[in-house]
Amino acid sequence: MRRGYSYIDGVEQLLQDLKQNNYEMHAFTNYPIWYRIIEDKLNISKYLSWTFCSCMYGKRKPDPDFYLAVVEHLKVDPASCIFVDDRIKNVEAAVGVGITGLQFKNSDLLRQDLLRLGVDIAIDAQ
Repeated sequence: MRRGYSYIDGVEQLLQDLKQNNYEMHAFTNYPIWYRIIEDKLNISKYLSWTFCSCMYGKRKPDPDFYLAVVEHLKVDPASCIFVDDRIKNVEAAVGVGITGLQFKNSDLLRQDLLRLGVDIAIDAQ
């Protein structure tokens, strides 16, 4: 199972750019304890926190209560959050509670969508 996980092209650079600009990022996942396997292989926690794993919360996307628990935990207004997911039903659920939602298709489109929302993304000068 561990071999099946890798960064999607461009995603690690995007995460690095967002982190460089001090954006707070959290995983919001339906994964069971498997998230630890992903972390062991990809070290995603250098970019974001595994704060919202359904195996710890007992709720799953697209349950609106899970999204509301997230904003309550973060003590933020839903409109100040951006939720990214590859499944449209999860994006629609986020939008339903007032969170800006973006459907992930690829890293270039996500970067463009974030820029359109005014997210300042550093461009790596390599």
